[in-house]
Amino acid sequence: MLASIIIAATPAMFYVQGQIQANPAEELVKLADRAEQQVKSLIDLVYANETALQTIEDFGLLDELEGNVTLYNQGAENLTKAHSALETTDYKGAIANATEALRIFREVFRSIHIILEDTGLQKGHLVDSQGLLEAITRSLERIDRLRAILPADATEALELLDQAEAYLDIDAARELLLEGKVSQVVSNLEQANQLISQVYQYLKGIAEESNTWRIYSYCQGIQERTRERFRYGSQQGINVTAFLESLGYQSENEFMETLQNMTQTAQGKTGDFKSAMLDLEAISQMVQRMDQALVQEINRRQGSPGYGGGGSGSGAGSGFGYGGK
Repeated sequence: MLASIIIAATPAMFYVQGQIQANPAEELVKLADRAEQQVKSLIDLVYANETALQTIEDFGLLDELEGNVTLYNQGAENLTKAHSALETTDYKGAIANATEALRIFREVFRSIHIILEDTGLQKGHLVDSQGLLEAITRSLERIDRLRAILPADATEALELLDQAEAYLDIDAARELLLEGKVSQVVSNLEQANQLISQVYQYLKGIAEESNTWRIYSYCQGIQERTRERFRYGSQQGINVTAFLESLGYQSENEFMETLQNMTQTAQGKTGDFKSAMLDLEAISQMVQRMDQALVQEINRRQGSPGYGGGGSGSGAGSGFGYGGK
C-alpha cells in the first residue's frame, strides 16, 4: 500500500554502513519520490485502459478523476521544489515541500482507489497490476535494509543486490504492464526475490557474533537519531510531551522505553536474521511515523503553507494537464 511508503521508512534512512544519517531532508525527499512513482503508476494504468476510463465516465466520475490528476501534478511540483531546495542545501524548504508532496500523493492515491471501488474496477486487472508495482517497491525496500546491514567488504552479496535492483526497475515494469506483459513483470520480480533470498542466506552464514554487533550498532543508531529528533523539536518550540501524547504516548521516556524494548527483541533474534530484519522494519516504521508527524507539527507552527483540507476533486475542470504515456 502507498500508506506504507508514506509513513514507513527503511532502516537505511537512519543508519547506513555504520553511519548515522545526518540529513533527514534527503531521506524524506527519497520517500516522496517513491510515493510519486506509485501514484503515477496508478494514474498511468487507469489512463491506458480505455474500458476503465469509459466506466469511470459512465459513473459520472471522470471530472473527479481529472481533478485528482491536477492535484497529483501539484504534488509533483512540490517534489520538484524539494529537489531544488536540496541542491541549494535549503533543508527546511526541502522538508516542507516533500512533506506537502507526500500529503498530496496520499490524498490522490486514496481518492482514485475510492473511484475504482465505486465503479467496480477495484477487483479487476487494473488493481492487480498496481499490486505488482507495490510488491516491487517492497522488494526495493528490502534491498535498502540489507544494504544497511551488510559489511562494506561483502562484495558478492552487494553485487547480488545490484542484480536484484536491476530486475526491479519500476519504470520498466510500468511500461511492461501498460503493454499487457504482466508475466514478464512477475518473472522479473521472482528473479529479484530469489537473489534477495541468497543474500539472506549469506547473512545467515555470517558468524552470529558479527550479526549481533551489526544489529546492536544499528539499534543504537536509531535510538540516538530519535533523541536528536526530540531535541530538534524542542529547539523549534515544540512541547515534546504534548506532541507524543497526541500519538498515544505519555512522555518521551515512554516512547524511548517502547523503542528500547523493540530493539532488545530484535537483538535477541540474531540467530534468526530474517526475523530480526522484520523487527528492524517495525522499529523504523514506528520512528518514521513519529518523525513525519513531528515535521508536520513544526511546519504547522512555523506557518508553512499547504495543510488546508482541499477535496480530492479540487482543481477539476478542463485541461487537467497530465502528461501520461
